[in-house]
Amino acid sequence: MKKKSILLLLALLIASCAKSPTGPSGQVPIPNASLVYVVNEGNFGKGNSSLTAFYPDSNKTIQDVFKTVNGRNLGDTGNDIAIYNGRAYIVVNNSDKIEVIDAHTALSVKTIYYTSGTSPYRITIDQDDSKGFVTDLYTGRVSVINLATNSISSDTITVGQNPYGILYTSGKVFVANSGFGSGNTVSVLDAASEKNIKTIKVGYNPTNLIDDGNGNVWVVCTGNWNPNTPGSLFIVDKSSLTVLDSIYIGGHPGKIAADLQRSSAYLIGDSTVIKFDLKSRQIVNANFVSGSFYGIAVDDATGNIYFTNPKDYVTNGTVSIYSPSGSSTGISFTAGIIPDAIAFER
Repeated sequence: MKKKSILLLLALLIASCAKSPTGPSGQVPIPNASLVYVVNEGNFGKGNSSLTAFYPDSNKTIQDVFKTVNGRNLGDTGNDIAIYNGRAYIVVNNSDKIEVIDAHTALSVKTIYYTSGTSPYRITIDQDDSKGFVTDLYTGRVSVINLATNSISSDTITVGQNPYGILYTSGKVFVANSGFGSGNTVSVLDAASEKNIKTIKVGYNPTNLIDDGNGNVWVVCTGNWNPNTPGSLFIVDKSSLTVLDSIYIGGHPGKIAADLQRSSAYLIGDSTVIKFDLKSRQIVNANFVSGSFYGIAVDDATGNIYFTNPKDYVTNGTVSIYSPSGSSTGISFTAGIIPDAIAFER
């Protein structure tokens, strides 16, 4: 398909997606998503990452939209995506870069290149100061992106070994230092000064984080496989920067997503998804959805939960959508190889 044709199709699809506010009573309405992006990792070293575009109002899907629009491959091992101010920032790990695209058309705006071997991994956005904070997997540091100029700051911030997940909230940046299984700390950065202000001890292999909307950060500690150390959740108070509680999970939990509108969190466990109440910090349903999933994201407007399934990690995976009650909506779509990170454009 020619570039003009895909841009016309994108424009027509976006125009047909009404952004009607929705949300539970008493909550600030959130516009419906007009477009959902799925970053497909691809196989490490193969350069076959891709970007899938899904339109919830029409259930239409465009595969490999980055290549279709820009005439080149996305790169090697896409790991994360964040949307800010009409632009999507796609972290492409093994290509040592961040692709910046127009979030409406997928047209390339800029490519931010890192030094070879840095391996940028996850990104979080500080909207107040127009900054992006990115974990650099192999350097033990966090880099700072100026989102006004789409350039890397000259300074980086030292954290723990193999920083994995990262979360900006309330003027601070929380970094999960995985150590590839041997780490057990979270670094806390002051976003304004870009300084490391505290290290908090948690469980082994901290990987993913969420803000619970109640003044706390939840840290998923995946644990180790050899020796076998079971996974857990640690809950950190954002003000005192101390651990309030820990919840034994068992197995080796993966990614987590929060629905602040409904005070719920969903954690990918071993062959199941566990639902939590964010206020009581209790498990609501230990077998909320059965299945083995890789990525997860919640559309806050509808409460729908997007689960990615990489299948055999070689052929195209799928994304399935479930309602807040845990029942399938009957909607699923094909993505690329190893679908992972998801972002909603509103």
